[in-house]
This record gives sequence, structure tokens and C-alpha cells, in this order.
Amino acid sequence: MADKNYYSISDQSYIAISNTEFPDKGINPQDYSDILKLSHASNITVKDCIIIGGKEDCIDMNRMCNTILIEDTHLFSGGNYCVTIKGGTKNVTLKNVTIDGHGKETDIDLGNWSDQSSELTTGIILDNIQSKTGIPVRVRVLWSDKPTIIGSSNVEVTVVPRFLVLIYRFLRKLKLVS
Repeated sequence: MADKNYYSISDQSYIAISNTEFPDKGINPQDYSDILKLSHASNITVKDCIIIGGKEDCIDMNRMCNTILIEDTHLFSGGNYCVTIKGGTKNVTLKNVTIDGHGKETDIDLGNWSDQSSELTTGIILDNIQSKTGIPVRVRVLWSDKPTIIGSSNVEVTVVPRFLVLIYRFLRKLKLVS
């Protein structure tokens, strides 16, 4: 079953969003899987925004997104993750991002399963990522290179060994696990 996303940018380039709150007032974010969904999008800037997460994510990037900047943005988790970056997405910078409330599984998930691309997620920069609560921002690395961390002293990165991820991906492709 396809996700129901609040605001999607798909197959587009050179879009800037600023000074916006997602979703609009009066909208229940839990009615949506992801609040901001990027799919095969490039050269996207999201700046000075407030994003209240849906059942899965505040922001989900998939299907070979490239050159994405999320800056000076406040994320309120409502689900499993705050940010998911997967599906061969490359060159993403999260800069001066504050996480308020943590994802149930992890805060930033890199390289999770994608039905759209088996490419490795690379070039992720986490620059001054912080937690409003003071609890470390949790980053999980699956089918992705390890992110570059700049100016963020309260970040815990868990890298799942690549051979375990390969086994999982093989079993998932055969539909033996979900």
C-alpha cells in the first residue's frame, strides 16, 4: 500500500521552501505517513521551516535525490523517524536542525530499504544537529556511507555492519522478511 504524504516533491529540481510550517494548522499530521516527501528531486532547499512529523517521518528522501539542503529547521517527531534518507540519495546536508522529540526507532535513518533503488546512499553531512531535549540525536547507518558530522557533539551514530545489511537486503528481495 502506498504511503499517504502531506507534501511531495517528485521528479523536480531547483525548488526552495522557506518560512513554512508543515502541515497547515488544523491538519492532523498522524493522518500522513511522511510530511515532506522528496522522490527523485534535486537541488532542493528547505530553510527556516517547522515540520511536525507524520506516522513515519518529518522528511523522507528516496529514489536518487541529489543535492538537498535542510537548514535552520525544527523537526517535531511524530513517528518512527525524524528523517529518512535512502534509495541512492546523494549529497544531503542537514544544517542547524533541531529535533524535538525523538523517532521511535531512530532519529535519522540512512539507507533503509527502498523499493525504488538499490543504490548506496552517500554524501550525507550532519552540521550542527541538535536535540531540544538534550538526549543524543540517534543516527542509524544501513545501506549508506557513514555521515560526516560537523559541530554536533551530541550525536550517536550506529553503523550496522555492511554484511548484515547485505543479508537483510537479499532476504527482503526474496520477500522472506519485511
